[in-house]
Amino acid sequence: PDVAAVLFDEPLTTIDQHLKWTLRRKLKQIHAQLKLSLIYVTHDQVEAMTFADQVVVMYGGEVVQMGSPQDLFEQPAHTFVGFFVGSPGMNLMPCTIENGSAVVADARIPLDPAAAQQASRSGGKLTLGIRPEFVELAAPGTPNAVSGEIERVEDLGVYKIVTARLGGQRIMAEVSEDEKVSPG
Repeated sequence: PDVAAVLFDEPLTTIDQHLKWTLRRKLKQIHAQLKLSLIYVTHDQVEAMTFADQVVVMYGGEVVQMGSPQDLFEQPAHTFVGFFVGSPGMNLMPCTIENGSAVVADARIPLDPAAAQQASRSGGKLTLGIRPEFVELAAPGTPNAVSGEIERVEDLGVYKIVTARLGGQRIMAEVSEDEKVSPG
């Protein structure tokens, strides 16, 4: 009988990393050759993002966003999607909007005018999301920089994850391996 779709439910969960990459590549080849729809259920975001053309993210038993991996990364429609997609996940900080800037603790972060206007009209509780890849470190006193204190530096080989405290909030930054940075 003809098959319109194949369902996989956590098929690679207990397999070692090297074999997992090999099997994922083979499944993609089968998908391309047979032109079948594959429905692939996983809790592994790397697996989902590298394997899928379209990803459905569920939270609390409900679909919160569906789209390409790029859409989920660049335009998360839900705070869970922002935090879940990416490693580390998006920095999520409660904020207010004042004069076109997001105010987090005592720091003012300039926003795109359209985004600031839309956020001002929302009327509810606001959360600012910034991906660690888009946070840059600057020397103290740099104009328009936000002041914070570095708490931790994790060297991951090709890049470092820097965790800093911004007022009462923690924010993570992904910086290059050769960037000189230390706690304090």
